Amino acid sequence: MDTFHTARMLAERPRPEDFPEWCQLLQDPRVAATLGGPRSEARLRRDFDVALEHWARYGFGVWMFRDPADGRLIGRCGLRHAEVEGHAERELLYALRFESWGQGLATEMAAASLEVGLERLGLEDVVAFTLTTNSASRRVMEKVGMRYERDITHADLPHVLFRLTAAEWHRGPVRERFPLR
Repeated sequence: MDTFHTARMLAERPRPEDFPEWCQLLQDPRVAATLGGPRSEARLRRDFDVALEHWARYGFGVWMFRDPADGRLIGRCGLRHAEVEGHAERELLYALRFESWGQGLATEMAAASLEVGLERLGLEDVVAFTLTTNSASRRVMEKVGMRYERDITHADLPHVLFRLTAAEWHRGPVRERFPLR
């Protein structure tokens, strides 16, 4: 699914011309602090190119979530293959513009991405992880039905790992609250 709508946002597969917005989002010091710290533009370019390659290879990845009224970027969220402490996983990841924090938009993006992954792509499970200090991100994971699994180390920093299986997703109430359009 290259494009879809949630109740309040338009999700689009990233295009090469989206790189400046990707940088603007992830170079905001308030956003970067939730992701382990600031990254250089060269590092962001590598990450962006990896995201585009993931789409080309797997047919899914991270979406750019926009305000459908004006096209303004709200955040990025999606799914990717990742290695977590030596194990192959499918990871839910998200980042939201600081100005959009506290409005339930990260939860809406995460729920939509999980619906695509667990229902439409048929993934068996999805993990997400965040810094142990990032209580807002942890709350998003909990609100979409993910359960704490264990503490991990990622990028030499302490994180918490959450998991959601397809069976848990189907039993949970989240998918009815955040339907795709």
